[in-house]
Amino acid sequence: MLILKKIIQEIIKTPALLLLLFVYLYILPCCLSYDNAWTQPEQFYIKTSVLHTGSVLNLKDLKNGLSSQDFEFKSRCTRPLSSYFEILDTKFRIWLWHFMIPHPSLSLTWIFSLILSPFFFYKLLRNRLISRNVSFAAVSFYLVTPCVLSYETMLFRPSKSMANFVIILCLYMASLLHKRSVENKAYISLKSFIPFLLLVAFSVYWDETTLFIFPAVLFLFPRLVKREMHLLLLLPIFTLFGYYVVIPWLSSQAGYGFPRLNQCSDMQGFLKLPYNFFEPFKCIVSNAARLIFDTMGLVIPSSQASKLIKIMLILSLICWLILFFYILRVRKKEGFLALFLGIQILIFNHSMSAMGLKTWGPFWYGTFWSVFFSFYLARLIEKANIPKYVLTFSLLIILFNMSNCFLATNLIYKNCHYYPYNPGKIALYFQDKKLRFDPVDKPFLSGSQLKFIISDYWSQVRQGKTIEDFSIPRELCWLPLEVEPKKQHTRYRLLQSDNINYFKTN
Repeated sequence: MLILKKIIQEIIKTPALLLLLFVYLYILPCCLSYDNAWTQPEQFYIKTSVLHTGSVLNLKDLKNGLSSQDFEFKSRCTRPLSSYFEILDTKFRIWLWHFMIPHPSLSLTWIFSLILSPFFFYKLLRNRLISRNVSFAAVSFYLVTPCVLSYETMLFRPSKSMANFVIILCLYMASLLHKRSVENKAYISLKSFIPFLLLVAFSVYWDETTLFIFPAVLFLFPRLVKREMHLLLLLPIFTLFGYYVVIPWLSSQAGYGFPRLNQCSDMQGFLKLPYNFFEPFKCIVSNAARLIFDTMGLVIPSSQASKLIKIMLILSLICWLILFFYILRVRKKEGFLALFLGIQILIFNHSMSAMGLKTWGPFWYGTFWSVFFSFYLARLIEKANIPKYVLTFSLLIILFNMSNCFLATNLIYKNCHYYPYNPGKIALYFQDKKLRFDPVDKPFLSGSQLKFIISDYWSQVRQGKTIEDFSIPRELCWLPLEVEPKKQHTRYRLLQSDNINYFKTN
């Protein structure tokens, strides 16, 4: 009884705790349910390559992790740590098959994305003098952004989720050093600064988006690097040396050739852009709108969407206007942070143009965006001094609507399966040529049906039966990746053709 009383008192003091409970008890279970979770078909080929060294971890995996052709399909050697994590994650799922059927998108990244990242993000905000209530609200918002949910609902490469984690961790470490510097009224010593530099130097090999750590530290913690600016600026040079020389050399020593980054198709497209300098800017407004509005959950539904979807969108818009009313009253804005977000939009737009995707949103590709946008929002809310109950109620509506919008976008990805199927159809949604929440996109198998098929298939596999003629629905094309990798590789190739057999139930 005493514990319950303390909990109630704590919620009264910090009502945003209810938002965090709402996220973990409702939104995350809903988004990660069998109805919504799925596996990216590209995992078929990757996991087959991983299992060439066996189903348990061994020394051969050290060599296998340097094969960029198996993990990246191109001369891309910028994220070897993601490849090694992929090996660990795959063999973790294999181990699980001995005891239970792994969830479609279950990954070790959940520990970092859903537990450690929110924890360190909260600590980061607190170190930047954000109140407890606003910090809990910002963490809740961060967890429901499509940038976070997209790589947890969909099992794919661990690069983006781990990149976000290390970005948050590095910024937290920077905030800790900055806080000590302010409290002691002295600059950070080189002895204390070196561990932070080593952490950053290690982090850049998860994904290229971790390079945002460098400008973020310069923008957010100028005092921290005032004396040791030259050391921080040297790190990008060492990073490029690692990308272009060290990792390719290690790959060649492992017998996989010398991958050249400038031969990567994405990099070639990126390098060609300056010859047509103004081409990327044709979509800058659209890409900026998609990043911002999709993150905020302001997605326009189709006319056939349910009344609940439409009502929640209107209520969410009203709640955003209420928050903006308080924010706009504050004279001093976060100019440097706004500039940094603008730079991110430019880079995102440039990279999308390089890959020929034109207008795109924050699902998967824009995952780096949510960390800084959530941080920016927290700073604005803190300065606006919004009443805590107004903030909590407004964000409760906003978060619920954000989850609806994410599920609508996720369903499009799940049905179109970007690589083997139709990326053009996905692009239509981001270009506002096709509205989301379209009943036509509704999956023909429910979560309970998917569970039944998985259990039935798994029981037959355990009995040693060969199921060559077993029809697999498109939503279950990942089933089961780790159990029969050779079949999965064949299935992956078949899925890339137009002759796909659809599973039909009575």
